[in-house]
Amino acid sequence: MQNQAWYAGSCDRHLAESVLQGVNKDSAFMVRQSSGQGWNQPFTLAVLYKGHVYNIPIRYLESSRQYTLGKDGKSREE
Repeated sequence: MQNQAWYAGSCDRHLAESVLQGVNKDSAFMVRQSSGQGWNQPFTLAVLYKGHVYNIPIRYLESSRQYTLGKDGKSREE
């Protein structure tokens, strides 16, 4: 993953938002390391849509050894 153009590593939220707004193209995205969230939320997906950047948590589900999008507490994971 580290060699992918969309992976920003330890880029913080403010820098990610600035870069995506500079691209100014709907659906522009990057994946960055989450700041201070721990092993069960290692990454964040940042997506630009209609001039707004959405930061979506990427969580790791230990029970299935898979990743899922969104906050914890959903009744169904996909």
